[in-house]
Amino acid sequence: MYLSSSEQKQLDLLKKKTPIERFVLMSQLIADQIEAMKTGLRYKNPNIDDKGLDQCLKSRMIKIYLLKH
Repeated sequence: MYLSSSEQKQLDLLKKKTPIERFVLMSQLIADQIEAMKTGLRYKNPNIDDKGLDQCLKSRMIKIYLLKH
């Protein structure tokens, strides 16, 4: 597999991090992705309440999970 120079630099930086540091980075990435999904759902459904937002988010995540398996 070919990696661009920026991808190779990112990989090299990640290799220098401890497993805990990599876990924290991944956790932050996932949290940011969830917030982005919530923002998109709020944009499409401006009158949605928190409970409805949680239900939509769970439904969306299930659909994404099922696409991968």
